[in-house]
This record gives sequence, structure tokens and C-alpha cells, in this order.
Amino acid sequence: MNITRDFVTWMESKSLATFGTTVYIGSVPQDAPDTCWWVLSSGGNTLSKNNTGEKQKNYIISVFYRSIDAENVYDTLQSFEELVNAKDCVVFTNYDILELQATVYPTDQDIDNEERTVGLVQILLTVYTN
Repeated sequence: MNITRDFVTWMESKSLATFGTTVYIGSVPQDAPDTCWWVLSSGGNTLSKNNTGEKQKNYIISVFYRSIDAENVYDTLQSFEELVNAKDCVVFTNYDILELQATVYPTDQDIDNEERTVGLVQILLTVYTN
């Protein structure tokens, strides 16, 4: 499992979406509902590395949301940003998450070719590996 799929599993645990039905990785299939999420991995970097091999790594994940209702897009993404930036402990199945934070807050990405508003929240994940 990769970090993007683990992030989607976290979204499912928060009852935000269901993988393959209302949240997708990489792109949205043509038969997807008008209201849905998709998640893209946007790279990352190593923050630090100990002599014994442990590392802290940053991953950047872009989370998009679309809907016919523009206000719904902004409201949903604002609530999502607040959830991401909450002080709760974040648990992923396959990664030790040190920090999860929204670094780009709800951003209106304009209207797609089917008149749906698309928005974005960008997430920075700091992961501990050994």
C-alpha cells in the first residue's frame, strides 16, 4: 500500500467518502458522480536522516473535491481543512504519521467542462520511517 491509498483509507475512516465510489486516486472515471473527491500524490522530500537510518519524510498530497453546488464545494473543503488541522492523533495503517496539516486551504479551481465547481486542499504529511 502507498501513502496516497493510506490517506484515502483515513478519509474513509472519517466517513468523508468511499474508495472507488466517491473518492478516487489519480483521476476521476467518466461515470463518477458529480459530487466526488480525488487524491493526487504531489511528491515530497526527506527532512532528516539519523545515523541509524531513521528518517522524517514529507509527502505532499493534493485533495480535490467537485460539485454542481459551488457553495457546497467551499463549505466541504473548509470543513475538511479544519478536520485535517485538528489536534487529533492521526493513525494510518502502514505509516507512522508525525504530522498532518493542510498547507493550501480551500482554493476554488474554477468550473470544469460540465459546469461543476472544483476545489483543492493541499496536505503535507510528515512520516517517520526506520
